[in-house]
Amino acid sequence: MSPDSRVMLANDVAIELLQLPSHCVGKTLDELDVVPQVRHALTTSQELPDRQFLVGERVLVFNRMPVKTARRDLGSVTTFRDKTELTLLEQELGDSKATADMLRAQTHEFANQLHAISGLIQLGEYDEVVGFIDGVSFSRSKIFEDVSACIAEPTIAALLIAKSSVAAERGVHLKMAPSSTLGRCEDQLARDLTTVIGNLVDNAMDAAAAAANPEIQVGIEETSELVRITVRDNGEGIAEDALDEIFTQGFSTKDSAVSGGRGFGLAISRLVCRRRGGELAAANVQGARFTATLRK
Repeated sequence: MSPDSRVMLANDVAIELLQLPSHCVGKTLDELDVVPQVRHALTTSQELPDRQFLVGERVLVFNRMPVKTARRDLGSVTTFRDKTELTLLEQELGDSKATADMLRAQTHEFANQLHAISGLIQLGEYDEVVGFIDGVSFSRSKIFEDVSACIAEPTIAALLIAKSSVAAERGVHLKMAPSSTLGRCEDQLARDLTTVIGNLVDNAMDAAAAAANPEIQVGIEETSELVRITVRDNGEGIAEDALDEIFTQGFSTKDSAVSGGRGFGLAISRLVCRRRGGELAAANVQGARFTATLRK
């Protein structure tokens, strides 16, 4: 890449990965009308190695090296690697870790409740013990009933019930939209739904945490052709100029430099949706609202 953003050399792999025309050599990025994330990768100074971004349905890792002599700026050389499949595998491993975290949260919640019951018994507050147990039982059975009444796919039902425990531990109330429904799914669709729902709920928990009464609503609708997921939070919403960037660049207010780290979940979720002929979009509606569609 020359100092005036002109492509000086591009091999066949780079042309394919960046979705460039075959006659790109000698033309500027403006003339090629490249997507913003490709321009960013080819022109932005890079302080850390192996930065990731999404082009179409590919997760690419890039490294940019400026080329200079004592007197001249000769431009830069940027290398790319396709990390799509490895990133999806990392996501599946992340889902396994998330399951372990959910079980830990449930154990922690249960231990706290036992400690409270033990303390009340030692104080002789037997009526309070009964009231506390009734309250815990109602809270737990309510989410079980809400999920089991509308979600027949055991993988997704288990995910939502476990996520509710994590949310409760963080002081966030997770509820199901009344119209939600989902039947049994084939294995790959269930895995894809787990990835998308898990990422969206995690993102919503982070966003809602600062609200006065943190709340998340999850809605799942099914037709003969597709599954639609809606996740709302009552946080501050998303900056208007970041509504698309959060997907294309793995955007996060947190550090996203680590491979497979935070801030890339939304990009992966959109990739999963698009691979199934669907889409993932965000909007601000009294907080953030994410709507994902996946074709069967």
